[in-house]
Amino acid sequence: MPRPSTGKWVTEKTFVNPPLENCYIYKRPNSTIWQYYLAIEDEGEERKSTKQKDKQQALRVAQERYLEVMSRKRDGLKARRVKKMFDFIDDFLAEQEKRIRPSNQRGFITKETFRVKTHHLNLLKKFYHDKNIKLEDLDYPKIYTYPVWRTIIDENWNPKPPLHNHTILTELTTIRGYFEYLFRLGYISRVPEFQKIQRESLRNMRRDYLNPKEYMQTINTLRAWANSKSATPSQSHNRKMVYQAILIMANSCMRIGELRKLRWMNLEANPNLSKEQQQVGHLIKITADITKVGESRTIQSPTTKRFDEIRNIVGIAKHRSEFPHVSPDLRGNYVISKFGKPDCPLGMGTWNRLWKEIKDMCAEKYWSNKNITYYSFRHTGISFMVSRGVPILQLCRNAGCGSRYVEDVYYHHESESKVMWETLMKNRNFNEQIRKHENDLLLEIEDACDAITD
Repeated sequence: MPRPSTGKWVTEKTFVNPPLENCYIYKRPNSTIWQYYLAIEDEGEERKSTKQKDKQQALRVAQERYLEVMSRKRDGLKARRVKKMFDFIDDFLAEQEKRIRPSNQRGFITKETFRVKTHHLNLLKKFYHDKNIKLEDLDYPKIYTYPVWRTIIDENWNPKPPLHNHTILTELTTIRGYFEYLFRLGYISRVPEFQKIQRESLRNMRRDYLNPKEYMQTINTLRAWANSKSATPSQSHNRKMVYQAILIMANSCMRIGELRKLRWMNLEANPNLSKEQQQVGHLIKITADITKVGESRTIQSPTTKRFDEIRNIVGIAKHRSEFPHVSPDLRGNYVISKFGKPDCPLGMGTWNRLWKEIKDMCAEKYWSNKNITYYSFRHTGISFMVSRGVPILQLCRNAGCGSRYVEDVYYHHESESKVMWETLMKNRNFNEQIRKHENDLLLEIEDACDAITD
């Protein structure tokens, strides 16, 4: 309940703009400091200290605040000093959280997108060195420099600047959205502008991938790692799961996020293939709720034996039905699942922990200076298909991306790719394998590369 404007709380009441009674100064009992009272239309009341003992100085402070309020109201802005910048960030995120949906839908966001937005606004706090400023003190020239600040190393506030301007531009999308929110609610007079930075051309955004030699070196090492006799049952399960997952990503060009959410019900036999071909190829139904772009697609994949192997790892008996030979009551289970919990997906912590092991084994030995991640195996698969001449429309349907994107990102022109491919094509067995499957997707990278040593 607000304190009354008369009575024991108010002494020596003096109006600032008589005969108007919406602003006055006063003293509290037993205090020598003047306070001011200001009624703000549609926003309530404001009572604050003028921090002055002199009456004229106190009247001047109150008058300045009165004029500031009138000016902001005239411009259609909120006038009360209630919250600071970081407090409004919490309000903005609370509004964004209401937009979360389980999968990508137009006008909504996913949990992952919300997490990224939260990270972006935490970077804005670091830009201000965690000093929660008043919105009326927003320094437009200062915030204009945010993009440049993100490119400069600061051990305390910006220790790892992003590698690409694309990342900074994504951050600016979130930060600009936050200031648009403040503008919409009338807390700021305009949306800040930011110093312009150039987005890198997709042709120059090199996607690190493994050439066939590096890939096979990595796969051979991972096979031994997955089949280690010294591993505990849970370690063995997790390693074998991740090993098979890597082979699936490389040969199907699936995204890791799609594979993590894949269930047995998403796998089907390909009725357009012969019985012999079905021993290699099958269909993967990527539904809208598990894909990054929110659009369903069907992948033609040469990974039948990979999923058969996962079924064996989990201990699912081969069912008499068509591929993936899983009984109807188990088809809702996750493919890449936890040890002893086939209805639970393998946790992200396990993925990350195993990746550290993989990187320790392979990075220095095989990958040179390449920035290889789980996602790189998808890039490796797409690059392999591009190199062996798979029709681009067929490749794009499988990978779930546009032809322009594939042309700009995956049609590599660096000498490493050309020299390596020309060398491999001189091998008769490899050449025969590539020519045999030139216009289809039913060729595993491992089978083609194994031909080199046959």
